[in-house]
Amino acid sequence: MYETITTNIMVKNVKETIKFYEEKLGFKKVLSVPEEGKTLNFAILNKDKISIMLQEKENLISEYPTLKTDKIVPTFTLFITVNDVLAMYNELKDKVKIAKELHKTFYGKDEFAIFDNNGNVLTISC
Repeated sequence: MYETITTNIMVKNVKETIKFYEEKLGFKKVLSVPEEGKTLNFAILNKDKISIMLQEKENLISEYPTLKTDKIVPTFTLFITVNDVLAMYNELKDKVKIAKELHKTFYGKDEFAIFDNNGNVLTISC
């Protein structure tokens, strides 16, 4: 039976993406491969109940050749729920690129969306 799901995001540079998620969103790196060094192939980040895996493009393609692409083009969004969307919006609005301003959705939720450093859309909702 299913227990969890964790996204594994193809990224151009794992170190730069760790820096974005740590500095802008407060995530913490819990593991990287290799553990230290100039180039990282893989990392796991955590914050509260959320885990995200990051994998360098060529490393991920070597594992799954069907993912081969010349350019990383995001094809998904991450949907993150928080307990205070207005506070999160105020904390992030001047630190990140906004993809969609704070608004009320057709399903009654307050949410906004941002881009991470790889162009992925992260929708933040309450």
